[in-house]
Amino acid sequence: MKKKRSRIDLVFEKIPPLITFSLIFFPIWGGFAFPFATAYFVIIFNVYFLYKSISFAVFFALSLVRIRHAEQIDWLGRLHELEDIDAAIEKKEEQLRLLSQKKKLEIDPKTIAPKRFPRFLHRILIANEKLKVKNYLKSEISRLKELRQKLDLQNWRDLHHIIVIPHWKEPYHVLEKTIQKVASGTFPSKQISIVLGAEARDPDGVKVSEQLKEAYADKFEHIWINSHELTEDEIVGKSSNMASAGKYAKTMIDKLGWDLRKVTVTSCDADSQLPEQYFANVSYEYLTRKDAEFKFFNAAMILYANIWRLPFYARVKNSMSTIYNVGRLIRTDKLVPFSTYTTSFWLIDQIGYWTPDITPEDFHIFFKSAFKFGNKVSTVPIYQKVMADAAEGETHLETIKNNYFQERRWSWGISDDGWVLKNLLKLFIQGRIPIAVFYRGLHVIADHIIGPVSSVIILFGGNIPLLVNPAFAATTTGVNLPRVSSFMIQLTLWFLIISILLDQYLKPVRPGKTNIVKKLFSIVEWVVQPVVGMVLVAIPGLEAHTRLLFGKYLEYYLTKKK
Repeated sequence: MKKKRSRIDLVFEKIPPLITFSLIFFPIWGGFAFPFATAYFVIIFNVYFLYKSISFAVFFALSLVRIRHAEQIDWLGRLHELEDIDAAIEKKEEQLRLLSQKKKLEIDPKTIAPKRFPRFLHRILIANEKLKVKNYLKSEISRLKELRQKLDLQNWRDLHHIIVIPHWKEPYHVLEKTIQKVASGTFPSKQISIVLGAEARDPDGVKVSEQLKEAYADKFEHIWINSHELTEDEIVGKSSNMASAGKYAKTMIDKLGWDLRKVTVTSCDADSQLPEQYFANVSYEYLTRKDAEFKFFNAAMILYANIWRLPFYARVKNSMSTIYNVGRLIRTDKLVPFSTYTTSFWLIDQIGYWTPDITPEDFHIFFKSAFKFGNKVSTVPIYQKVMADAAEGETHLETIKNNYFQERRWSWGISDDGWVLKNLLKLFIQGRIPIAVFYRGLHVIADHIIGPVSSVIILFGGNIPLLVNPAFAATTTGVNLPRVSSFMIQLTLWFLIISILLDQYLKPVRPGKTNIVKKLFSIVEWVVQPVVGMVLVAIPGLEAHTRLLFGKYLEYYLTKKK
């Protein structure tokens, strides 16, 4: 079905791609008409990109630290503490008193330093460990005392989590692995219900769902099966499936009499492997945050479940995406949900569920909520790793094709930017100006535009004005422009190298025997990043923008994986 668009919608949706191509072609016509201004534009853009590289290397490092810290926390234990906060505080204060009384921390020195270390160094390290434990206990006591002041804390045992897994032509073993990961989590699975969202046009969809229900019915509170019939008002994709499955889940909730504010819903891709502490972590955040029913909870999407099966160029491409997914969690001021996320079922019901005639369902559902409820709506980072498969194929050509089409689908998020702009303008005209909503909306649009533009400007922007205007090439500014641009790119590369090295700690252990050659190659293979970034990121992004500009709309493309 082709989405019906009004004239005003058509006008607004053309604005972002027009800006994209205006920026791309500016060095050409600007270099001819006013070359000096164009040269400064290129330099400013290079400086901006350098700033983005520096900040993102820092954000990526901070996210890795927070992920490591969050994975060490017993989130289910924190939920148990909420049942009797006074007793939890008393227990930790007693632990702190006992620790302060001990002259020596009972710890095996070999666990913190090699045996050959001098004795005085061991003592220093042990004293440092004791100080760290003390500080940790003090911070835990402060956290619990702060929670004690919240008189409206709900009982975590009253929560119900619903996971919607839309699927179309997904093999049984992929879905089974996704469900198995949830069943093996630390949070009681009897408080979790699964909605298997099959597509009626998939002849095996309901059959596979029924097999999964039979195999895992005793693991969860409920397993429900929904078969989505595509109507003429819908388009093929995750959003229409989620809308159908969500409304079906609401009928089941009504029969069970659950309080919607005590029910969360998770939009889970068919191959997303939720970490074992995900729902315990989300439950804690949901219960202890103000206005939690207006929040979205988003973890880091790590495309490394099959990373060592991929050819080197696909590893580089998906490593770039993963580094971005991890680093973005730090920027909570502009964070919007991506791919797999959790929110309140009450919120979804209030806004009328997912929109069945759009493709980018994740950030659309976020802004649909924000336009109704304003600044209360935001995204809470969950510092856990959601493993997922990267796009691949049986041959190199298929792998390139599948990665290209996946990136093009992600870039198709620009198709919703006109809708965001239109609604921001409506809010402004109405005199409602929720600053956070405007800030996030404009940031999303800017990111969609800068994504494909940056590769072109960075690689070619410093030389284009000289090629189109030989007279300018003879000036001092013209001579120095390529040098300055090249210098900026070299600085940018150093911060990319930092991210590459940090990424080695994020990747799963390589199966089989590893040696120094393989480890070095996993770093050296990044030399293809400029080509991969252009072919598998910038060009599919530009295709998406071009299609939108000329009305050649994309339909949902299922990412093919082994």
